[in-house]
Amino acid sequence: MSAPAAVALRAGAPVLHGDAARAVAAVRLKPLADALPDGLTARMMDLDDSRALADFRVRVVAMLDDPDHYRMAGEVGNFVADHLGELGLTAGIFRGDRLVAYGALGLPGADDPNRGRDLDLPEEELSSVAHMSSAMVDPSERGRGLHHRLIDWRIEVAEALGRRHLLTTVSPRNHRSWGHLAGHGIYPKRLIRVGGDLVRLLVHRDFTADPVFDPSSAGLVAVEELSGRWDVFEGGHVWGRIAAGDGAAQTWFALCGRSKAVRGR
Repeated sequence: MSAPAAVALRAGAPVLHGDAARAVAAVRLKPLADALPDGLTARMMDLDDSRALADFRVRVVAMLDDPDHYRMAGEVGNFVADHLGELGLTAGIFRGDRLVAYGALGLPGADDPNRGRDLDLPEEELSSVAHMSSAMVDPSERGRGLHHRLIDWRIEVAEALGRRHLLTTVSPRNHRSWGHLAGHGIYPKRLIRVGGDLVRLLVHRDFTADPVFDPSSAGLVAVEELSGRWDVFEGGHVWGRIAAGDGAAQTWFALCGRSKAVRGR
């Protein structure tokens, strides 16, 4: 965490919204844009991009190997209008005029749905919640680090805006997505139900604390079993994913365990 951001979070500085938030996000998008692979550009998206974003999301979801990886039934509100308007910030990556990836950060207001309630955060901390929301990458552009870049951008923006808690939900079966998030310190903390019958991991990062993994508590759970393992989160959480085997025989596990200490910033 940068020193100014750390001071802001600790001092309870006002949380930025609207044009001020977009300006902060745009400044932090420039390093990402400058480091993109050849042929790609990045910019902030706005309501004029509504059709492009909506069509892109439908197309990518239709191509998922597992339909459970992203179910729009689990969303609340109007995702596109909210994340291109006052309730969010969205960065788009383009090849020419074609959208090939995006990352959305939700900025809930006082009366909006807030994942902080699913984590039982105190009411006074809900205003410091940002939602990681979703990121999608065109299959033709995968393997180029775009998802990781969009995670980093949203982390930097949330931190700079004074949003102490970063949260989202992910399908337990979508281990590539939650594994990437865990690699950036956004860990699956519990299982919850969304949209009626969908079981999702609630992932969370608190910018004011650094949890430290206790190796003596380590356990492995096969990713296909994770959605039924509510007990994993009774005394710990998921710290990442581990692969076993190669090729077609490769299997994935969730690394679970407790925190042995928390270092305050």
